[in-house]
Amino acid sequence: MAEDFVSSSLVLPGTYIRVRAEGLIGTGGISTGNIGVVGTAASGIGETHNLSSAAEALEAFGPSDAVTARTINLTRICTELFKGGARTVYARAVAEGAAPTDYDAAFAELIKDDVQILVAPELSTEHALGVLQPVIESAENNGQDLMAVVGADGADAAAIAAQAINNHRVILAAPGYFVVNPDDPDTPVALPGNWVAAPVAGLISTLSPHASPTNKGLPSITRLAQRFSYGQRMNLVNNRIFTLEDRQGVRVVRGLTTHDGGFAQVTTRRIVDFAKAGIRKTSNPFVGKLNNVRVRAALQGALDGFLTSMLVDEQLTNYSLEVTATRRDEIEGRAIVNVLLQPTFSIDFVAVTLVLE
Repeated sequence: MAEDFVSSSLVLPGTYIRVRAEGLIGTGGISTGNIGVVGTAASGIGETHNLSSAAEALEAFGPSDAVTARTINLTRICTELFKGGARTVYARAVAEGAAPTDYDAAFAELIKDDVQILVAPELSTEHALGVLQPVIESAENNGQDLMAVVGADGADAAAIAAQAINNHRVILAAPGYFVVNPDDPDTPVALPGNWVAAPVAGLISTLSPHASPTNKGLPSITRLAQRFSYGQRMNLVNNRIFTLEDRQGVRVVRGLTTHDGGFAQVTTRRIVDFAKAGIRKTSNPFVGKLNNVRVRAALQGALDGFLTSMLVDEQLTNYSLEVTATRRDEIEGRAIVNVLLQPTFSIDFVAVTLVLE
């Protein structure tokens, strides 16, 4: 290296300069809303396409069939994603009549790209969960944090509630919705519940990690296929279903994952995933550097800068950070980073007490 030397190698008189730039290492941009989708198409099979509009999807995969048939769907799904607000979609096509194993293989290739949200709206709820849950579990084990949005296709509120699962990386949304039939604009077509994954994923992709979907509108949906009573909505929310309701437009009742625990709020899962991605991205350039006090201080400074930006952006209410290494850690090449995060939570309830005098 031109800007590095070892003191014992100095022979000729002169000025030798060593530049140590670890203190300049920072965190680059982090993607939070890129969507990965697999669906059926007549063309474009066997490669991943990076799309930013429905027109690009049409060019890559050709037209979908009639909305009443729904056997070739990928262009239609991408259109629904972009109508819902998606900006970057990685799409991979499979042939009509593809088996779940074909979807497994397609998603295995798809997650090699920079995606955070996975959807397969044309699969039934059972098949989508069977395909997507192993994918996100395997990805998490390999250091990639993903979420899956699945639509619940139960025939009624009770059947939808019975589809509830417990997974902190899965959103199970309901109900289905109506779309315009291009062949008969006066007769809208009701898409089954599994299709609602597309507009919900589009909505989430537009939100910052700490912005809750609760009470957010879905302007791409004008009419729901089912309308639930107050009691039914309570039961669905209690079963951790990401429920939509028709109230001054179609809105999210409460932004929930299916997790029966600390990651019940979508925002908590996404904030922690954002923090993990930032910590990885900040720490990786330090791999191979000297494991001494100076470099560890630079690592701590870089991480502190990233976490402070999360604090300023109101993703966190507080955090603590420590970078250490014992002599044994130094010998074995380890630097230990301990981080305590306090994520910001959304207001889901406003409790009002009226005092009359």
